[in-house]
Amino acid sequence: MKSVVIYYSQTGNTKQIAEAIHSGISQTGEKCDITPLEDVDTKEVLNYELIGLGSPIIDFQEPAIMTDFMNDLPSLKGRYGFIFCTHGTCPGEYIARTVKALRRKGLTVTGWKDWYGSVFIPYMPKPYYTDGHPDEIDLKEAEDFGREIVEHTRRISQGETRLVPRLPGKEKYDRLYGIPLRLPDDIPEDKRISQEDMSKLRPRLDVEKCRYPKCTICVDNCPTHSINPAQSPPISYQTCGPCQLWFCEQLCPTGAIEVDWEPVAKREEFYKFLFSQLAEPMKANKKLRRYRSLIPPEEEGQGKPLYSIKKHPRLIMRNGVARVRR
Repeated sequence: MKSVVIYYSQTGNTKQIAEAIHSGISQTGEKCDITPLEDVDTKEVLNYELIGLGSPIIDFQEPAIMTDFMNDLPSLKGRYGFIFCTHGTCPGEYIARTVKALRRKGLTVTGWKDWYGSVFIPYMPKPYYTDGHPDEIDLKEAEDFGREIVEHTRRISQGETRLVPRLPGKEKYDRLYGIPLRLPDDIPEDKRISQEDMSKLRPRLDVEKCRYPKCTICVDNCPTHSINPAQSPPISYQTCGPCQLWFCEQLCPTGAIEVDWEPVAKREEFYKFLFSQLAEPMKANKKLRRYRSLIPPEEEGQGKPLYSIKKHPRLIMRNGVARVRR
């Protein structure tokens, strides 16, 4: 059963999980390839019998780059597949949306799994609750998942169709994967982000500071391919965001990509409240959601948010994995 693991990774969490899954599949003796989603022609998936697809969560669902990829897939009738993802709270609608999208393409989805990952949202205080993931335990779990999904898929392909998993009903789905955050309706106006504020938070490129074409970090790491310093305007706001990370601004080594963080700075107390709410469901459903904190409780959220780091770049990418500047 020739297999492929296709992944989109922004900060490296999903890349590490994908590599571990690939290792597990390879240990079964099956031929397995691994490739970033950006490098795949959708027609190429027809060369495989088992197709794994994974990405991080953005706004509690799959990122736009993965939605577009699934929409462009040809009919996959007669083939098998699995889903995986990384996140800092929960899968939210991700699993339901991606499983249904692939089933519409005719794919028999034989399994799915999620993992926690380090979080680099610039307005959230550090360390974040899930920082340090994926660790060795996560990667071993992903490797085991790779081996298990091959055996599970083999049995299904040999006629044990009762083993094809069903999506849980709404109540169970919400307990396992549901969105953890329900903001109160009575948030005061001065705590809300207005449309005017959002326009300030849009990244802007200062061509005087930009080193393009010698430096292409922002271009290479934009998940929506919205940056081209050789064009005017250099950022397309029709396709830009939400990557939720203002990733280009954090990675730019010269500070050429700028964001006005004033609206966030004025609402620091609100974001502390937001931070406190995110972990409640993870901790309340610790066993069910496999939540393991690698951060001492007294240190959670006690540092400054990333946007307050004055030197650039705030994040450094090494081998596809993001690290906070020290």
